[in-house]
Amino acid sequence: MDFYRVNLAALIVANSCYFMYRHHTQNRKLRRRGAPRDEQAEAAATSFKRRFLLVYTLVVAADWLQGPYTYAIYKYEKQLEEHTVALLYASGFVSGAASAPFVGQLADRYGRRAACVAYCVCYGITCLTMLSRNLNALYIGRLFGGIATTLLFSAFEAWMITEYHHLQIDESTVPLGRILANMTTTSSIAAILSGVLGNGLVQWSGTRLGPYVASFGCCIVASILILVTWRENYGSAAKSLESPEAQKLKHSVLTALTDPRIMTMNFASCCFEGTMYLFVFFWSAALKSLRAKSGHQDDLPFGLIFSSFMCAMMAGSSIASTRTASHSSHGALNILMFVYAIASGAFAVSTMLEDEHALFWAFCVIEGCVGAYFPKMALIKSNIVDDSARGGVYSALRLPLNIFVVVAHSLDRGGDEHRNSVFLFCAALLLAAYLVISRQM
Repeated sequence: MDFYRVNLAALIVANSCYFMYRHHTQNRKLRRRGAPRDEQAEAAATSFKRRFLLVYTLVVAADWLQGPYTYAIYKYEKQLEEHTVALLYASGFVSGAASAPFVGQLADRYGRRAACVAYCVCYGITCLTMLSRNLNALYIGRLFGGIATTLLFSAFEAWMITEYHHLQIDESTVPLGRILANMTTTSSIAAILSGVLGNGLVQWSGTRLGPYVASFGCCIVASILILVTWRENYGSAAKSLESPEAQKLKHSVLTALTDPRIMTMNFASCCFEGTMYLFVFFWSAALKSLRAKSGHQDDLPFGLIFSSFMCAMMAGSSIASTRTASHSSHGALNILMFVYAIASGAFAVSTMLEDEHALFWAFCVIEGCVGAYFPKMALIKSNIVDDSARGGVYSALRLPLNIFVVVAHSLDRGGDEHRNSVFLFCAALLLAAYLVISRQM
């Protein structure tokens, strides 16, 4: 049996066994406590969680379906030069950087639900442009994709946290930290299924564009569900740009962004997520290079590899959430520092490996760290950012990240030596973030 199929099967079995164990352990703890249950409150909390996670599954599936194929389509199917591919990627991050300062504030002012629908529209346009061979159309798609990415990582989380507080859900019933962890788990499961489905669509259609059509369908269904099942929520601003409430919102956002804690977490998140985006750009070429050196000329099963990465990401999220203090900011911070250290080491080790399979497992460790990172960072941000300015702050925090990735891609060159230099830079950057967190938080 193929190496990647065996590893994917093993990771799926390991995750499934762990989830069954955790579910059994949680039920046993609840029976031991014997605390009275508010069934009505539990039903409302469960309904809210399901409504949100169903939509969130679709929107992240739209993203994950095309994840393994974007670089491969640009490079191998459309036969674009490496520099052009880098410019296409960079244009998306320029768009994200340009939209970051105001997208979140517009969401706070005109509604987070509307912003989530806007994500579906923007990403749908991105999917459709990938069907074209016109370079200008591809650039337009990347520009809409950059706006969509900013919305994905700000509007949905801002809507969920604010709605959670509006519903006054009891932390003992459904902790916010658990929902944030469920977001990462849901994203990982969607990614695993998307990888398998995408691989099947590529084999069935004979082209890597099949997953983009499926992604477009996810956007349509998600937008309908958002409009039908979600209610709108806002920040503290009215719709007038010059109203006192709007000025108050701007002041709240600026005050939050200059908070030393938020500045520290902004630097830390920029370092981690920046290295993550660089990893996304380089992992397929790194594995392909080692396969070519070993004498194998057949194509890598990108969908299966991507699904394995997502299994590792889900495992990382699950392992991090087992810590007894994981739902507190202090506990989340300790786990976060540990994640930075492990990810830094994995990047450094990956530059020394000459075996394709060993490199694959080093990349799985990095993905496991990504899985542990997102719910812990989200929990920390939820405790230090106010609901009234959450959308504006969350989107503004993506500005330095997008600038970082644009600069990194502008310096991109082909070849193994350059790629290893990038991975070593990622390792150093994560280590620097670890030191800053340890000193400032």
